[in-house]
Amino acid sequence: MSGIEGLLRGRVLADRYRIAEVIGRGGMGAVYRATDERLGRDVAVKIITVGSMDPDGREHLQERFLREARAAAALPHHPNVVPVYDFGTDPDLGLDFLVMELLRGEDLATRLTRVGPPPLAAAIRILHEAARGIAVGHRAGLVHRDVKPGNIFLAQGDHAADVEIRVLDFGIAKLADDDSLSQLTRDGRTPLSPAYASPEQLRGLSRITLASDVFSLGAVGYQLLTGERAFTEADRNRMSLGMPVPAPSPRERNPAIPPAVDDVVRRALAFEAEERYPDAGTFASVLEQARREMGNAPLPPYDPDTTAFSATTPPAPPRGAARDDRTEFLDDRTLLDPGAAPAAAASARSTPPPERPPLPRRREGESRGTGWLLAALILILLLGAGAVFAWWTLNEPRTVVVDRLPPPPPELPTIEPSEPLEDLGPATELDAYMNNTEGERFYRQGNFDVALEQFERAVEISPGNPDYRYNLALTLLRLEAMDEAVRQFERVIRQDPNRAGAHFYVSEAYLARADTAAAINALETVLQVSTDPRQRGITERRLRDIRSAVLQSPAPEPIDPVPPMDTVAVQPSAAQPALGVRSAVAVDPAGDP
Repeated sequence: MSGIEGLLRGRVLADRYRIAEVIGRGGMGAVYRATDERLGRDVAVKIITVGSMDPDGREHLQERFLREARAAAALPHHPNVVPVYDFGTDPDLGLDFLVMELLRGEDLATRLTRVGPPPLAAAIRILHEAARGIAVGHRAGLVHRDVKPGNIFLAQGDHAADVEIRVLDFGIAKLADDDSLSQLTRDGRTPLSPAYASPEQLRGLSRITLASDVFSLGAVGYQLLTGERAFTEADRNRMSLGMPVPAPSPRERNPAIPPAVDDVVRRALAFEAEERYPDAGTFASVLEQARREMGNAPLPPYDPDTTAFSATTPPAPPRGAARDDRTEFLDDRTLLDPGAAPAAAASARSTPPPERPPLPRRREGESRGTGWLLAALILILLLGAGAVFAWWTLNEPRTVVVDRLPPPPPELPTIEPSEPLEDLGPATELDAYMNNTEGERFYRQGNFDVALEQFERAVEISPGNPDYRYNLALTLLRLEAMDEAVRQFERVIRQDPNRAGAHFYVSEAYLARADTAAAINALETVLQVSTDPRQRGITERRLRDIRSAVLQSPAPEPIDPVPPMDTVAVQPSAAQPALGVRSAVAVDPAGDP
C-alpha cells in the first residue's frame, strides 16, 4: 500500500472515522472499511479524490459535491436504499467523503455473471424493489444517472434466507432541477455505463430527467428476464447519434414472460423520454400489479458457492459484460464487505488481455461485404470468449503513489493523413484512419469502451502508426487497464522516442502500478526531450510531488494536483523539419488542456 491510501490507513477522518483498509477503488477515489468511533459500528467511507486543477474550480466542485451529498443524506430511510450516514470534508487533508452502510453480500452484476439470470418471479421482484429504491431519490428530485446491475446490491440479512435489494450510489446523484450536468469530475463528464445508459445520456445531453433512470431500469429488467443485453453496440452507436432504435421485446427471447411485464419493460425502453414512464415510482407501481398476479417468490439463501439462484444452467455472460457494466468512475459494488465476497472477486485485474489476431485482408476478387462480415464474426468470437476473463481482470484493486493523478486529456490529437489514401478493402490504411477518427469521436463523448475497440482496430491494421497506438494507450489509461497501457505507451516510445506526452502519461500508469522508480525515470525523460518551458515546469512539479510523497512522514500535507498534459498535432514549419505526424505537449495559461 502506498500514496494516499497508505497515509489514510489508521487515520481518524474528521475526528470520527478510523480508516482500516481499502475495499474498493475507482475513478473518483476509493472506498474504505472504517469504524465510527462515536457510535462503535463498522461503516463504508467513500473518499473522493477527483477534483479540479485550479482553486476556483476546486471550490465549485466541492460545493456541488456537498449539495448533492446533502440531498442524498436527506433521503428518508427505505429498505431498498443504502443510507448515507454522513458526509463532509476532512479539515486536515481537504478530502471530501461520504459515510455509508457497510453491506454483506454481492451486487447483481456479480450474481448474474456467476450463476446467470434468476427465475422469473425472483427477477421481477428484484426489478420491482430496485425501482422502489430509485423512486425514493426521484421523489426527492434526484436522478441516479447510473442504474445498472453493479449498483443493485443483494444484501445478506441476519439470516441466510434474508436477502434485501439495495440501490447504491445515490451519494453522487444529480439534482433534477439543475439544468447542468454535475461537475464531479475534472472534465465535466458524469458516470456512464453504456449498456444501461439512456439515449439522452449517450448523446451527451445536459438535461437528464427522471425518465433517464426509467430507461436504465428497463435495460436492467431486460437482462434479468432474458439473460441478454437489451441493445447491441451498434444500437448504442445509433442512439448516440440521435437515431431512434425500437424497444426490444423481452418476451420474444423468453416466452414465459407475461405480456403485462413485457409491456412494462418495452415502454421503459422507449427511445423518446416522453414515451417512457415519467419516474421510477410509476414504473414500480405498474410492475407491482404484474408481480401480484404471479405471487411473491422469495430469493434463495445467499451462498457464494451455490448456483441455486438460477433455475437452469447459467448462460455465458453477455458479450462485453466486463466493460458495459463498468462505470467510468467509482463503482459502488466496492461497498461489499470482503469477508462475505465471493472468492473469485479477488482475481487479478492487472493481467494484460490476450493479443487479438490481425484482421484478415481481402483477397483479390473477394466481396467487400464478405470481408467485413468475416472480421466482425472473428471480433464477436474473441469478445465472447474473453468476457469472463475480462470481467475478473477489471476488479483487482490498484495502488497509487500520489493522490489525484492527472487524467489523460479529454481531447485527442486530430490526425490527418500525410498523403491521400487509397481504399483497397477492409484492411487498408484508409480503414485504419476511419477507425481512428471514429475512436476520437467516441473518446470525446466519454464512451471509452467503444473508442477502445476503434483504436484497437486501427492499430491492428496499421501497427507502425504511433499516433493510432498513442490514442489506444490513452484510452487504456482512461479505462485503468494499466498493464496494457504501459505496454502500448512503451511501444509508442520505441516508435517515437521524442513524444513527450507518451513519456508523461506512461509515468501515470507506472504510478498506478506502484512502480515509482519507473515513473520518475519517465518524467526525467520528458525534461530531456521537451524544450517547452511550461511543459517542463509541469513535469518538474510532478517530480517534486512524487519524491515528496515517497519521503513524507505518515501524516504529510496533501499533495497538490498537477494540471493534465495534452497532446496536439504539430504541423511542420521552416524551423522544424517534417518528420511525419508528431505530437507536442500543449497546456493553456490556465493550466487546463
